[in-house]
Amino acid sequence: MASVVVYLRSIPPVRNPLPKMKVKFPFSLLAKGIPEPLTIPVPQPDLSSPVKRGEYMTKIAECFACHEGEDRDGRSLPFGGGHVFDDDPSGPVAAANLTSDPSGIAYYNEVTFIRAVRTGRVGARELKVMPWRRFGKVSEEDLGAIFAYLRTVPPVKHRVDNAEPPTYCRICRHKHGGGAQN
Repeated sequence: MASVVVYLRSIPPVRNPLPKMKVKFPFSLLAKGIPEPLTIPVPQPDLSSPVKRGEYMTKIAECFACHEGEDRDGRSLPFGGGHVFDDDPSGPVAAANLTSDPSGIAYYNEVTFIRAVRTGRVGARELKVMPWRRFGKVSEEDLGAIFAYLRTVPPVKHRVDNAEPPTYCRICRHKHGGGAQN
């Protein structure tokens, strides 16, 4: 096998431009969501401060996928929570508000945040759908940076409390714990 690899590397590359591919409708609509090939180098992320590093970490971890809700007018609630997971065995569970608003995690300090992500618990309370087993392996430096970034996100008033039964929330128009208190 090594000889084959050495041989293939010894052959000069062949440049053969191919004609632009045309995709017929309706597949052309689906193809719009496919990423284009990279043609230039991807810039390095700005990791110059814990906040910048944390912003980058939340993007690559896609924290927004669960923790970013929408208000009733379709406006984003960045890290304001409320995304409801209906497939939890104990019933519907909503992602938490991670902002520094009192309805979010204003009472967390960095140690509490890191412990919650590592153990899937805040004190005796279990974080039901948080994939803490995966994110718990992230370095303490990176988790601290994520916490530092979350502290810079504008506060979002949106109470989400999975210890309470789901009720209608007039902010996000979903049923989640604490919804009626919004």
